[in-house]
Amino acid sequence: MTGALDGITIADFTTAHQGPWATQKLGEMGAEVVKIERPGGEWSRDLTTGGGYDINGMSPFWLSANRNKRSITLDLKMDEGHEVAMDIIERADVLVENFRPGVMDRLDLDYETVRDTSPDIVYVSASGFGSDGPYADRPGQDLLMQAISGITTSVGHKGDPPTAVPFPVIDGHSAMQIVSNTLAALFHRERTGEGQKVEVNLLDSALDTQCQAFTVELNIDYEYERSDAGIAQKYSDAPYGLYETANGYVAIAMTPMEPLAEVLNLPEIGEYESPETFTERDEIKRTIEARTCELETDDLLEDLLAADIWAARVNDFEAAAADPQVERNGMIVEVEHPHEGTFQTTGAPGSLSESPSAVQRRPPRAGEHTEAILRECGYGDPQIRSLAEEGVTEK
Repeated sequence: MTGALDGITIADFTTAHQGPWATQKLGEMGAEVVKIERPGGEWSRDLTTGGGYDINGMSPFWLSANRNKRSITLDLKMDEGHEVAMDIIERADVLVENFRPGVMDRLDLDYETVRDTSPDIVYVSASGFGSDGPYADRPGQDLLMQAISGITTSVGHKGDPPTAVPFPVIDGHSAMQIVSNTLAALFHRERTGEGQKVEVNLLDSALDTQCQAFTVELNIDYEYERSDAGIAQKYSDAPYGLYETANGYVAIAMTPMEPLAEVLNLPEIGEYESPETFTERDEIKRTIEARTCELETDDLLEDLLAADIWAARVNDFEAAAADPQVERNGMIVEVEHPHEGTFQTTGAPGSLSESPSAVQRRPPRAGEHTEAILRECGYGDPQIRSLAEEGVTEK
């Protein structure tokens, strides 16, 4: 089987996480992704975790977002490098970049310039705040977007300081906006023959991922606060939250109080009705947790699920990777790297019966496919040697 985007070529100028994660997803769908990197490789190749740890000399952040790609290194500030980049773009269906606004203009690779030679190109420009406006020139990064969009004031307990989600949730949602808008633009081109410019930014994505919260906050005349006892959302009644057990934690989502009261043998909580399940939610949560602390996780979870109560085990990363449903879904995969060894990462979510997404290529070494990509653009041996000798590409 071939991927759904087999035959589509992506000219990938992205860096960091937002853009590379998106082009990785397009590659999993079968697109040919040509990653154009600066000499020495894109800067996130050198990012290590706290303490300076890496994976066999490779950045885990780089590895998480750059499989299913081929790499060419180019000095885009040199005329010859620009020429090669334009040759790659002319063969591409999609260009994706996530530099700060103005960078592609200075490189003479802006939409208007590219459109002159590739009028049907789908040109995707991703940024932190958008292409104009008071913040357009500011650095855009996941934590900054969590802060400015209100996320950090929603996480945690009442009285806590602002608290961040500890993974790049905005990068991820923004990457999916790149993917979905790219697919929509390709579908439009398929019907009309027209290319177009697509713009995505982290700030809009941060607001979009909180669509429920903003709809509540902007329309309901009530000052919601975080729960003191740990109800997991400002707008939710008890028992929505995480509960300690004798040997771990379980999550309990939206559920009527009566069946929960029966399972836990707590008849007093079965008497609560709306709006008391909201106004008294902290007291209810503490009452429930006093009982769940006496019970083993497996036993409690079995009883909750038998009563059709929405519940789940709270896993750490190791337990999540070994979870039987995660294993059944095949979401933890091993990727072989011929030089740096094998590493584990997450697989491709979603399933298409006739054109499945897949890990088809390991993350490339910087410039690993330079010669092959140049040959596909029509360059012969003398030109390839000359570009390397002049420092446009790397040997």
